[in-house]
Amino acid sequence: MRIRARSRLLAGSGRTAAVAAALLPALALTAACGGGGGKSGASDTGTPQNVRASGAVSTVNLTQALLTSKDVSDVQVLPAGSKEQLLGPRQLTDAPACQPVADQWSSQPAHPRQVYAGAMVTDTAAQDKKAKTISLSVVASYKAGEAKAVLDDLTAALKTCTSYNTTRNGTATTFTVHAVAPGGGYGDQQVAYTIGDKAKGTAGQVLVTVIRVGDTTAAYETLRTDHTPATLRAAIPQKQVAKLREAAKPN
Repeated sequence: MRIRARSRLLAGSGRTAAVAAALLPALALTAACGGGGGKSGASDTGTPQNVRASGAVSTVNLTQALLTSKDVSDVQVLPAGSKEQLLGPRQLTDAPACQPVADQWSSQPAHPRQVYAGAMVTDTAAQDKKAKTISLSVVASYKAGEAKAVLDDLTAALKTCTSYNTTRNGTATTFTVHAVAPGGGYGDQQVAYTIGDKAKGTAGQVLVTVIRVGDTTAAYETLRTDHTPATLRAAIPQKQVAKLREAAKPN
């Protein structure tokens, strides 16, 4: 599992970088193991261009809508320098019903993103240092109707998908999937579930939250530093949803 590209998310973050670096293998469970790539129409977040995604948000507006460290108290946001830090190659599953789950962190999903950007989000609001959470966050813009299709497919998949096998870099991996009740009423649609490498048990499990806001989505892959079950603090998606709604308004 190559995570070298992802380490650039942590550049210049001091102590937080040291903590987060140890957690990257878990955060990378469903994403860019073996590197990024793919041609889903996404632009490199390091060099945004004013490209209009049909029915949704331009590259510039979407990048500016990404959560920052000033938006939510006790949150540090480290933007990705390139798209390879956020999404991995397509992973085919042995269970077709689970493909939408595997697609969520793929650069080549069934419903392509037109534009995407992302960051590492560290939440230190809890007094217990062991309760610190780190999230890989990706916001994306789609052609009209495609974001709804993504959430519809995920919702349907989570009714039956409990595990699937896939091969990455020549190694077969079994992932376990469990739907969980979403933490709040964010956006227009939302789903939440846990996913993890079966061989790693609960230590390799992350919480995934996906929220639709019009023709955009905000997705989070979250874990706690002590590897106990994680939660996503409501203030984080609430602020991100508000920024995505603002970004979608006509100029």
